[in-house]
Amino acid sequence: MPRRHRRVPGTPRPVPRPRAAAPPWALLPGYEVRHVAGEKEYRCPGCDHAVRPAVWHLVVVPEDAPEERRHWHTGCWRVELRRRGLGRA
Repeated sequence: MPRRHRRVPGTPRPVPRPRAAAPPWALLPGYEVRHVAGEKEYRCPGCDHAVRPAVWHLVVVPEDAPEERRHWHTGCWRVELRRRGLGRA
């Protein structure tokens, strides 16, 4: 018979992260990072390929220049953070 994974009584359930919240590894000081699925096609600055409509990706917005927001593939943003020396993203 399979085992059942049971919670210890009295422990609260973890609060799920909202779908639009960026993963913690993707956050960068001075930037707002959001996880979105857009309705139109964008161009990823990391690989210069299309970010297709309805595909979940990251929008990175500089706090001091919101007009310079960029839409990144999640993997391309991870590589960019590594390139900048900001952890093992």
